[in-house]
Amino acid sequence: MLRTAALLALILPVPHAGAAPAAAPAATLTATNCALAAPPAGAGVDRHMGALLKVYPRGPDIGRAYSGCQTLWLQSGDGWETLTVLHYANGRVARVENPAVPHDPVEACLVRNGIVEQGDPELCGQLDDMRIESLPAACLDRPDAPQCIRE
Repeated sequence: MLRTAALLALILPVPHAGAAPAAAPAATLTATNCALAAPPAGAGVDRHMGALLKVYPRGPDIGRAYSGCQTLWLQSGDGWETLTVLHYANGRVARVENPAVPHDPVEACLVRNGIVEQGDPELCGQLDDMRIESLPAACLDRPDAPQCIRE
């Protein structure tokens, strides 16, 4: 949750009215979970400052061989706003999209096998620390369940 909170601290307070979100490269739209417009059933849940967040896939479901995307959504009215999309290659974060923050410097990063190939080495070297944590979906209905209590 700390990483999610830090991520939201960067994302939520930055309004850019009229700014168009960056488009994902065509190759990534066909990768596993990269073209999801809304969170599927079973998406992880969290709350930040009263806002409902969903994450898919959850961290425990991302193994060392996972290549695809992990997305963070914010409930917005009757729908969902995509905040962040992490692109994984072989279980590691390779690049990040932040549609809610146009021109985010982290979007210039490209990391392969732990080596920064593009972008600021100091910033981009930390991509793998951006993994998004969440609670099981059942925690929305039973927040007092043992798996829903953070220590």
